[in-house]
Amino acid sequence: MSSLYKYLPSKYVEALVRDGAVLFRSLSYFRDYEDAQVRGDEFEGTRLHHPQNGLEITLTATQQKVVLPHSFESSANEDDIFVFCLSTVLSADLAAQFQASACVEICNPSRLIAGVRGALLRRPSIKNKMLVHGEVKYYTPDQPPIIDWALPERIAMSKLSVYIPQQEYRIAFAANDAFRFENTRLRLVSPGAHRIRRAMSHPARLFKLGSLAKLCKVHHFG
Repeated sequence: MSSLYKYLPSKYVEALVRDGAVLFRSLSYFRDYEDAQVRGDEFEGTRLHHPQNGLEITLTATQQKVVLPHSFESSANEDDIFVFCLSTVLSADLAAQFQASACVEICNPSRLIAGVRGALLRRPSIKNKMLVHGEVKYYTPDQPPIIDWALPERIAMSKLSVYIPQQEYRIAFAANDAFRFENTRLRLVSPGAHRIRRAMSHPARLFKLGSLAKLCKVHHFG
């Protein structure tokens, strides 16, 4: 596996490299983050489907097909799914977007993932030990969700195509059975509907993996 890159302020570099301090944020944190769609994404944790020509549904009683101006949303439990976000590219432009003065290059991502997996196994409070990781799947709103609407782990690993330049790679796990099949909230949303932010505080989980110095290179910007 090629190197992965974690953009962050310089003051956090030592904790990551020396102590292996890996901070997992909840999806709700990124949903509510206010930074003009750099880290923040109002659809974080939600699979959106909004066809250009309207949403076609079938009435079960009559089998009649009706086209609505609404969008379809399937949302995972954003407070119970935790992600550690990296990128597959080293870029000064990305560092500027993230307001990051440094970037830690993880030269051996498999070792990092193994360390996270081990830390997860040692957490008795987290019952489901399922760990997912990989490149984020980017999609456009007109793409049908197929089965993804029912799979919270796929929702957690997907984002709208506007974020493609970030080339994100995620490591994710869930608490409280949040990865269970069909453990999602479904709704039809009318045009112009106001989105409500629910979380007042955003859960996080910190793993300390031990020194990652042999796995890392540190890059500084400006």
